[in-house]
Amino acid sequence: MRGLRRWLRYVAGVLVLTGVVAAIVFPQAALNALQLPLLAVFSTTRMVVAYVFSLVFAITYGHTAATNKRAAVVLLPVLDVLQSIPILGFFPAALVFFVATFHGHPIGIEFAVVFLIFTSMSWNMAFGVYESLTTIPQDLEAAAASFGLIGWLRFRFLAFPAAIPKLVYNSILSWTNGWFFLVASEIFTAGGTEFQRPGLGAFIAIAGRNGDTPSIAIGIGVLAAVVLALDIFLWRPLGAYSERFRMETVTGREIPRVPSPYERFRWLPRLPRVRHWILARLQPVALGYHRLSLRFERTYSGHPKVIKEVRRIDLALFVVVFVLVVSTGLIGLAQMFLRPLPPSAALLPSAAFLSFSRLLVAYGIALAWTVPVAAFLGESERASRYLTPVLELFASLPATALLPVIVGFALVVTASFGAAAQLAAILIALFSMQWYLLFNLIAGVRSIPDDLKEAARSFGLRGRTYWRRLLLPAITPSLLTGSITAWGAGWNALIVSEYIVYAKQPFVVPGLGSLLNQAVFTAPDSEMLLLTILTMIVVVLAMNKLLWRPLFRRASQRFRLEV
Repeated sequence: MRGLRRWLRYVAGVLVLTGVVAAIVFPQAALNALQLPLLAVFSTTRMVVAYVFSLVFAITYGHTAATNKRAAVVLLPVLDVLQSIPILGFFPAALVFFVATFHGHPIGIEFAVVFLIFTSMSWNMAFGVYESLTTIPQDLEAAAASFGLIGWLRFRFLAFPAAIPKLVYNSILSWTNGWFFLVASEIFTAGGTEFQRPGLGAFIAIAGRNGDTPSIAIGIGVLAAVVLALDIFLWRPLGAYSERFRMETVTGREIPRVPSPYERFRWLPRLPRVRHWILARLQPVALGYHRLSLRFERTYSGHPKVIKEVRRIDLALFVVVFVLVVSTGLIGLAQMFLRPLPPSAALLPSAAFLSFSRLLVAYGIALAWTVPVAAFLGESERASRYLTPVLELFASLPATALLPVIVGFALVVTASFGAAAQLAAILIALFSMQWYLLFNLIAGVRSIPDDLKEAARSFGLRGRTYWRRLLLPAITPSLLTGSITAWGAGWNALIVSEYIVYAKQPFVVPGLGSLLNQAVFTAPDSEMLLLTILTMIVVVLAMNKLLWRPLFRRASQRFRLEV
């Protein structure tokens, strides 16, 4: 312990000395850095609020789609449409429902920012819940039915525990995706007006727009510190906790132990009197919650008809709202198509092909390195303990914040300006897609029961045979889920990758992303905005309907784990 404390003192001394030197060399950047802790609190609070809404949405939506086949016919295509809409496509909704409603008040802008971050988090989590619930072993379903677990009891004791491992890993992904689009959410321009809220995203965006490299570096450093702290105190304990809910074909697996908050913060003062006073005040609240939960379960099990009627009313209201929204949209589309299309609409087919080609290249690169790395991390506990936090840290650093590094690397590697823009676009798309594949694959590898791995080794399965017989079939559902969400994130990243502005110099490549940016920022055109978004939706729906959904249905039936 003394050696550790001495080492920490040395590290603290080096960090303090580095901070003093940086403040002397870059005084203006150091002055700006004084406000970064408060900006980090603002951004993290928005992320937490958006994540809570995303979690509730994902559990509700994914559970409904997985347990109600009739509802899934509508819910899954709607989810495909929502994830295919880039964050710029939600700007009009944010402006109409939040900014205009509150007449430009900061509260309305805060709601708009949280809503935009929510749109970058929730779809991936909903797909994760849906995958988990559709791959529950049939004998567990039969056992739950034989014990009379229906409705809330089935959700509490079967569905939700089965979804926890995938939900935790997809939460990490959604959190990193939220950081990715934080820059676009905290400062955005629409209708010729710039809307901005204080936060790390706005700080990094302004620094990048001005080409202020020291401020960008400091902002990325603070963002990395926040990400690392959240990984240590939140995501890593949750990841260990989720291991308790792995499905095993035999009993006897050692359940990983999650350190208690008391152990993790034992270096802090204990304050026993204050702690006892707080616990005494919270005990009635905990007892009240327990009684309320028991009363709710009795009421639920005693009045099944009432619950069914409430569900029907809720579904009817949803259908009414959905029909109104769809009919309004269809009327607007009909009015638009009755008029002559804008001249730039002729560029949509070629732009869609070019964007698809870049995403295909990025997906191939991501697939080439994520599958072996996920297999290595899933098989090696020691490597996972040290490398997973590093990967989570890199995944949480948004490519929008790393634009100077990416553009600089592209300019060094390529000789021409056009080739640099193309390479930068592919790299940003790669950054947005690869983490979805990696963490979904890691979750898939870790979900393989240990006794199946031991059985495979006892039968002499090694190398290519082990991959073909056990590993690849077991991770196929996770690979397909990661591919669906990765392509959705890739289409969203087009708005960043195909129109890059750094140091007031644009890096533009032809594609749907550049057309979308032009329709929103350069030359506002609501018709081109809608047509570009519709083109993205058509491409994504075609891929999901003709490729990903059939593959996922086949994989969930053929490679389902039975315990």
